[in-house]
Amino acid sequence: MPGLSAAPQEVPDLQAFILQLQTALQARDFETYLAAFAPGLRAAQRDSLDLIFDRLKMETVALHLANKGSLDPQQPRGFVQAVYQNPYSAIIETWQLGLEPAPGGWLIKDKIVRGNVSQLYKIKLPSGPPDRVDAVEVRHIDIRLAFRNALVFYDNVPGLDTALLIIGEGSLVFSPSDPSESHQLSLTHKSPRLQDSVSYAFIRCSPSFFGRNISIQKKPGPAKAPASKAEINLAASLFRKLGSHYFTIQTPLSAEPLSFVPQGDEAAIEFQGRKTGELSYVYSPFANEEVILYNRTRGLFVNFYSPAPEKDKRRLFVSFGQKSNVESYEIETAFEPENFRLSARARIQVLANVDGLDSISLKFNPSLEILRVYDSQRRELFFTQDSGGRLIYVYFLEPVAARRRMTIEIFYRGRLVPPPQVNDAITAGQQSETVVFMGPRYETYFYSQSAYWYPAPPEEDFFTARMKIIVPPGYTSIANGRLLEEGTLNGLQRVTELDKAGSDYAVYEIGTPVRYLSFLVGRLSLTEEGLAGSLPLTCYVASDVRWLRRNFLEDTRKILAFYQNLFGPFPFDNLRIVQRLWQSAGGHSPASFLVVNELPRRTDATGALVPLVPSPNSPVDLSHWKDYFLAHEIAHQWWGQGVTAATYRDQWLSEGLSQFAAALYLRSKHGEEAFSAILKKFSKWTGKKSRWGEITLGSRLSYVDFEAYQAIIYNKAALVLNMLRDLMGDERFFAGLRGFFARYRGSTASTGQFRAAMEAAAGRGLADFFDPWFNSHELAEVRVGRTVDRSGETSVIRIRIDQPGRPFVFPLWISWKGADGAARREKVLVEQKNQEFEILAPGPVRDVVVNPDKAVPGGFNAKKG
Repeated sequence: MPGLSAAPQEVPDLQAFILQLQTALQARDFETYLAAFAPGLRAAQRDSLDLIFDRLKMETVALHLANKGSLDPQQPRGFVQAVYQNPYSAIIETWQLGLEPAPGGWLIKDKIVRGNVSQLYKIKLPSGPPDRVDAVEVRHIDIRLAFRNALVFYDNVPGLDTALLIIGEGSLVFSPSDPSESHQLSLTHKSPRLQDSVSYAFIRCSPSFFGRNISIQKKPGPAKAPASKAEINLAASLFRKLGSHYFTIQTPLSAEPLSFVPQGDEAAIEFQGRKTGELSYVYSPFANEEVILYNRTRGLFVNFYSPAPEKDKRRLFVSFGQKSNVESYEIETAFEPENFRLSARARIQVLANVDGLDSISLKFNPSLEILRVYDSQRRELFFTQDSGGRLIYVYFLEPVAARRRMTIEIFYRGRLVPPPQVNDAITAGQQSETVVFMGPRYETYFYSQSAYWYPAPPEEDFFTARMKIIVPPGYTSIANGRLLEEGTLNGLQRVTELDKAGSDYAVYEIGTPVRYLSFLVGRLSLTEEGLAGSLPLTCYVASDVRWLRRNFLEDTRKILAFYQNLFGPFPFDNLRIVQRLWQSAGGHSPASFLVVNELPRRTDATGALVPLVPSPNSPVDLSHWKDYFLAHEIAHQWWGQGVTAATYRDQWLSEGLSQFAAALYLRSKHGEEAFSAILKKFSKWTGKKSRWGEITLGSRLSYVDFEAYQAIIYNKAALVLNMLRDLMGDERFFAGLRGFFARYRGSTASTGQFRAAMEAAAGRGLADFFDPWFNSHELAEVRVGRTVDRSGETSVIRIRIDQPGRPFVFPLWISWKGADGAARREKVLVEQKNQEFEILAPGPVRDVVVNPDKAVPGGFNAKKG
């Protein structure tokens, strides 16, 4: 084959052959390149070359052989990643080459091109002289930006309008068409609509969006002044700042970031408001929630919603489902606490849900460096990263058929400081006499869901896992599942470069599917171990808190027995509890283990060292009653781990159910008086914070007011669940909970699915109860009239309920005292806007109280008569 020779050998050198192909293409020696193909392929290959080099104007080419060292001599195939580039774009292809030996090298008898990644662009601004125009208008759903006397900078891609920078005197109007989102805007920006002056707008969009939604007016007349050097420098500075926020990926095959063209109405508009700061408006058609407004200055997601459809038009929503599911992990990671260095290998098994699966996306921390990605045949795979979205995309060399499995292996390393765990966090109380004895040294290192320390599914998948954690001598690791093996490395070469002879290791395996993986490293001491029935329990204390060692075993047994009776069997095969020092009270509850935080010590007025105590002003702290933290975290093993929220709007299924479960346990241990005090605290905080949003606003509440998030997602949800229990009765309610857990164990669930399960258990519809309590920030506003009349030996308590605002359905307790002073109570069901009730009580009554425990949150204005 002219011009393509390889060193003589039994099996020709495939790497050398690919290099010769690259050399021929780079030199535009197309005849030599084509000579490497069977005669029947050459015409099609010539057309491909014309497209790439003549029409698309590619200037450079690089070919990377993916299957080095994995060539099957019986059926030789080569897998090549081809990268073509010019100053403004790139094309990345994967080739599958069918080969046969030929004199002096190889002959390509078949070539399949996998178009995993289409044409990408190297967007740059400014790319040339800008236009000075009279007016620019950008109009889209619920938003309008208008500029006058503006400079317009266009992107550098010939014939493609996908990036635009406008600098000038502008105005903004943004008015969400969703009433709930208007309410959120009122809370965060003091108005249901944003109106502000803006100084620039940077837009990424499709050419069709540009044509439909952007209007540029330039009146005829004398030539306008060109842009000054300062204006051009400002444009360059803004592009450096904003250019990579959206529609941009990074890949080791290109030194520059690459951008893809938004499709259809996809768009991102970033602008600077005089009062509002830096904002981003992002529109993603076909998403569950199409519009996002993000305040970048405040780090605040202001709005997520799908706008109301235009008149006579229905919203088109297409659900594509997950193209694949992660089924299992095998992870080996070495961790050095002194410098937070982590080095790991993750083997991931993926199940294809569609035919022709050619890629997967995974959540991953961008501070970690990906070294290599391989498939199960040890062929190197191409990957890209979206650092802003914390995503990696891995592209397969061959498509995977539906219901078939694919295994990939990712090697990575880097420095990763454990992020703070905000779940169930409660700060220390403010105490004027407190002097912290010394800056506490926290000696545990906890990596959980928010760390993205391993390549995780972007959706809520459930999977099994086997993890090997390697740590320096003297440290112990705890991870999800059963401990299979532990020991000391013997110095043999390992796959992770940070491993050292003498390091300790532990192997954990969790066979029950979980939704995320966690591990904790510290100098831990085993304090207790035993059984709760047949469930193994193990307790540890960290070196930084041995002075406050607690005995959790017996209390854990009681809590587990209580929950198993209410919710069903414990979801996992074992439970570990780690007691550690941390700056906030509370804890965290990954599958099969708990982390319970202890606060640092302080000096009291006498100079003695005593522990800090949690703030009594926290909305969620019930630590006044012993075992609250433990009960709440154990409840998460059912609610949050066994069953998890389908979306952020369903997060109450984790936190609200766990808070409710803990309150029920505290009631069983401390009595009705304690339970009444707990309900009153829940109600107080619900009333104080309810205006910030509804229960189904979920984690978004934490963006604007963390106490509101706790008050509504924990406390209001617990109150609503307690009302639902009163409405249904204990037997039906807990049967509904057990049925719900059994059905959705090991999967995600939504608020709608929870409601359906409870309706089935109740034998009635519950929409009139669920809708106002879960989907509105409003609370019941009730006018209560009450009278007491005697009829012989019986007293008649008459209660009149009027709801002047939105009507709510709720069970309502009425309490009173009889002649003997004993407290009595009875429950009525409020189902109408105006309703009257009569309660017959023996003998005289006094001290009639409506809603005595504040179990129904809202305003109750009571009067006699």
